Amino acid sequence: MEKTAVIAILTVVCLTGCVLFENVVRKGFSEEDLIAPLPYKAQNTQKKPAGNYFMPLSYSYNISWEMMPLYAHYQGAFMAEIENTGTHTLFIYGFALKIGDEEQKGRWNSGKEIPPGKNESFICSFTCPAGGNYTYYLGVYFMAGTDGKWHDYGLKYVSEGRTLEVKKYGVAYYTPHKNYYRYFDRINRLVDPAEPALRNQVREITEDYGTVYNIAQVCAIFDWIYLNVPYVNETGDTWKDPCSALDNGGDCEEFAMLMAAMVTAAGGTARVYLTDNHAFAAVYVGSDTKVMGNVDAYYNANLSYALFEDEFGYWVVADPLASFYLGGLPVGGIVTGLDGKYYRWSIVTNDLYSIDVLNK
Repeated sequence: MEKTAVIAILTVVCLTGCVLFENVVRKGFSEEDLIAPLPYKAQNTQKKPAGNYFMPLSYSYNISWEMMPLYAHYQGAFMAEIENTGTHTLFIYGFALKIGDEEQKGRWNSGKEIPPGKNESFICSFTCPAGGNYTYYLGVYFMAGTDGKWHDYGLKYVSEGRTLEVKKYGVAYYTPHKNYYRYFDRINRLVDPAEPALRNQVREITEDYGTVYNIAQVCAIFDWIYLNVPYVNETGDTWKDPCSALDNGGDCEEFAMLMAAMVTAAGGTARVYLTDNHAFAAVYVGSDTKVMGNVDAYYNANLSYALFEDEFGYWVVADPLASFYLGGLPVGGIVTGLDGKYYRWSIVTNDLYSIDVLNK
């Protein structure tokens, strides 16, 4: 046989083999494998004290905040962190935004107490206007108190004008793949929800939210990863197991596997999604979206959420590298239209691989 003919045959075999292997998938979840979190209405705020002291008390605080990507007519969100730099205790019970000519106020009957030298964070929501660029101002409802005496300062605006962009809807398409064997085998080899260090950490994170797997525990796991696991920009294609990320951090693959492993260790069901250049987790929440109201309660905010839907039900996105709350859009996520509380959304990627994380 001539050399060129051999090369041609080998080329065809190689290409065919690549196509065949590209279609090799593993058996993932069945209906009986799925565990949805129970409802749990967390109370992460305190009752607002009575403003019973006429004389003003001194106060001093530092405030910083960050905005989520904003899309027209959805619920925008920002996270504010307030540090009490004064000598009296502060009580924060709401926020306000002036966006262009419109003022939105969120004033609560509860809030958070901040002693001198301490800090607290708050997640707040607001309705985004039409797409465009705006100047906005941030305000805070607060009290100052000592020895049971509280002076209510009401609303005070604290910021110079800043600019924000409300994005218009985009378009994105991708090819979905489910349980592609290369990623499935690799992820499920690395993720071990029964690992003692991981289970102990999960128990510590969730102990304030009952002993049975519930949605507040999922939020608490997400928040813990967001606040405590450092992002490490790694080169190459080396993935570490989730337990190594507990102590040393990691990049997006480690974050996604850690989130999935912790949820599975808590008793739930999770997946890892991989795009062209990113990885993130999603958590199964059931055949309907009712439990998401408890996520609003956990964060004390009316939020918009990114969900996947398949034959089993709904999966809430859990990407601490893109969002400061459970259910925010992942890295690469864009909104494609208006659809109420839940984003109509897509991801800027050529291929999206979803990998079921099994409970070993």
